[in-house]
Amino acid sequence: MDKFEELASSRPTIRIIFIHQNIPDHFGGLLLDGDIYINDHLESREKYQVLHEEFAHYDYTAGDISRYSDYSDCKQERLARSVAMMRAVTLDGLIYCYEHDLWTSQDIADYFGVTEKYLYQAIINYRTKYGLLFKHGGYWFDLRQTVNLTKE
Repeated sequence: MDKFEELASSRPTIRIIFIHQNIPDHFGGLLLDGDIYINDHLESREKYQVLHEEFAHYDYTAGDISRYSDYSDCKQERLARSVAMMRAVTLDGLIYCYEHDLWTSQDIADYFGVTEKYLYQAIINYRTKYGLLFKHGGYWFDLRQTVNLTKE
């Protein structure tokens, strides 16, 4: 079972529908009436990332925010993306990578099942949320340039 299937099976009551016709390239996914629609043209890692975001929308957003018509819509979208990134690229997972000598961004992205671009976005998200230096799980995280960990 790959990461997408694992994640999908964690929410068996939510229907996931793949769309393959007449879909704009920029369209990743959509939560509509409790169902999640995902662009079938995406690579498997991108589908996994989109599924995380749509689950975050399911958990945290309300109403139709697709038009970004007001501040509340934008705020809900940012929240869902932040939650999705923190679920897909966990701090404990980064500790695991450090402890198992997974150093390159490609190795780390492979471990999490995400793209390198998404990994970088997740790190920027952690910088925004926690700052450049913070403690977690017995480690100091230094996000000033990349991800550097030191044991407490």
